[in-house]
Amino acid sequence: MLLTASLAACGQLPIDFFQPQRDGLETLSQQIGPDAGSLNFDFEFDDKADATAGEVGSGYIVVSRGGKELQALPHAFEMPRSRLDRQAWLHFKDFNGDGLLDFKVTRLFAMDGKLPVDSLYQFDAKTGTFAQVDVVSNAGEIEATAPGCVSLKLVNAAGHAKQEGHCFVPAAARWVRAKPEVAKKGVAAVRVEAVCDPQTPELIGCRRARIEQDRVLLTMVREYRMGKKQALIGLQGKAYAETYARMQDLDHQSWQRYRDARCASQSREQAVAVKALPAAIELCRHDWSRDQLRRYKEQVARLGEGKGKP
Repeated sequence: MLLTASLAACGQLPIDFFQPQRDGLETLSQQIGPDAGSLNFDFEFDDKADATAGEVGSGYIVVSRGGKELQALPHAFEMPRSRLDRQAWLHFKDFNGDGLLDFKVTRLFAMDGKLPVDSLYQFDAKTGTFAQVDVVSNAGEIEATAPGCVSLKLVNAAGHAKQEGHCFVPAAARWVRAKPEVAKKGVAAVRVEAVCDPQTPELIGCRRARIEQDRVLLTMVREYRMGKKQALIGLQGKAYAETYARMQDLDHQSWQRYRDARCASQSREQAVAVKALPAAIELCRHDWSRDQLRRYKEQVARLGEGKGKP
């Protein structure tokens, strides 16, 4: 009888009673600009949100207007629940100086006094949507400095802190690297570098931009290799660490050869006009390098965080 009564009582419980309970984040409403109107921001957990015990988890930043969803931006809060402010989980500010509000969101709160890892999302008035600013996101702490400029504070793979300056150049419609002291003065002092426009790629501009991107990527690859090597020396010994570093260098060279060959084939497969083929290939190489750079930045950030763990 007692067992039957217990089962009957369980049958009256709500269906989600036995499901993991997650702390929700409050809906944020924000006036983006005079013509952009007000938008609502929610966070919807995905089914992997409880995969790591004690952390907030992953999901989507859902942007909506008047109950209609406009976009869903993937994001993961890799931090203890106690470190996340449910009422102010996004930070709104006009980071690029165009008069419209953008927002930054923290992905990872570093422990033991280390820096957090932020992502910056910029509002595009033409599309009415937000896009992640890859050049500064997922690497360290982002802070607004002068109008249209930010500082990026990060810890490299060797565990040393450094700071970068980045400014948004309206004429080029992109963020460019600037010296920290220049970033404090504002975007007017920034020199515009070569641009590879995906809508109308031009050979010389795309080639220069791709070469610069490759240079930055190689610096990041070396930084990651150095940090990983130091970590492996303590775990596996010097011989193993040196072998890993050597193979990792060869791996990057192989990736670069594959990228160049694949871009050449892909551009031909897309029936690009013969005259436009060289520029299309450079655009493809530039995009691959940009995406690879973002992945290495994320790995370097994780490697720096790992140094603070026992």
